[in-house]
Amino acid sequence: MGTALMDISYRQVRKEDGYEWYTLLSRVWRTAYCDIFPEEVFDERDKAIEGKAREFTEEKFLGDRKVAYVAEHDGKIVGLMFGTLDSDYDYFKNDYADLVALYVYPDYQGTGIGTALKDIFVEWAKSKNADRFVVGVLKNNFKARKVYESWGGKLSEHEQDFVVMNVGYPESFYIFEL
Repeated sequence: MGTALMDISYRQVRKEDGYEWYTLLSRVWRTAYCDIFPEEVFDERDKAIEGKAREFTEEKFLGDRKVAYVAEHDGKIVGLMFGTLDSDYDYFKNDYADLVALYVYPDYQGTGIGTALKDIFVEWAKSKNADRFVVGVLKNNFKARKVYESWGGKLSEHEQDFVVMNVGYPESFYIFEL
């Protein structure tokens, strides 16, 4: 699927996007992390979609210090991005904006949607006077790491565990200057 064939639109997230947002997250996690996490991780996420969608609010994702956008194709959300000026990672707190989530359905990967969503975040972060940002990525998620490197990200020496169901998985970080 080439971008020339697709009509993709980008907009801020809305309350009614909750179900599609969490469905996309769950499906992309299953694809991206199938060789990293055990099956029960994905099953638990799938079971939680309805409840999370009911609790979905714009205030969770939009505000003076946070931003969220979706990419749509034919009225369906095919990509999402969430970022903040306040990193949740202790190591990067106070000094870095954080591209917290950037996910695109596998069928749409490689079409420029992820780059466009990242660019929206970068422009927003610059408008808020951020001068750098961080992206956390599972160390064994080589596909995503290759993308971050192609965007000019520099691998941080800092690593920590990303804990899922009481199991720690090594997480790496890429630093981007704005």
